[in-house]
Amino acid sequence: MTEQYEIALAKYYNKLRIVPLPLVSWDIFASHDLEINSYNAFQNHWKDKEDFSKIVYQAKREIIITNAHQEIVFATQGIYEMNGYHPFEVIGKSPKIFQGKLTTQESRNTIRSAIKSQLPFKEIVINYKKDGSTYLCEIEAYPKFNQKGELINYIAFERIAS
Repeated sequence: MTEQYEIALAKYYNKLRIVPLPLVSWDIFASHDLEINSYNAFQNHWKDKEDFSKIVYQAKREIIITNAHQEIVFATQGIYEMNGYHPFEVIGKSPKIFQGKLTTQESRNTIRSAIKSQLPFKEIVINYKKDGSTYLCEIEAYPKFNQKGELINYIAFERIAS
């Protein structure tokens, strides 16, 4: 009886037009886990924590983290859709990479002043994509301090402003 069942099952599957594909999409999950693990490595040093999933998936914002010297040390994968830069292209650079001649001096001064005073800020700026086109970017940024109260990072939640 099992042999007849296996023959019938083989006939059934042969009639289906299923094409077996190699399982190569696991990298989607691996890069997601790597992104969260990398984010959490920074967060482990912060006095106050932020919920990655709530920010990225619910609030639909991208995250950029800079060190105390304003060099980008982390960026979410979604930044590519926002401005055409892959995260690895911006690591080690200043967020000024996104600014250009249409970025107002007033916006720059507001941001610079907040960073110098180690205060949070929210600003809408004209940023530049990798291809040179512009977009309005809403930036909400917060200083991150360690347990000793020393500034170690700035975290910015960004999205295209509507």
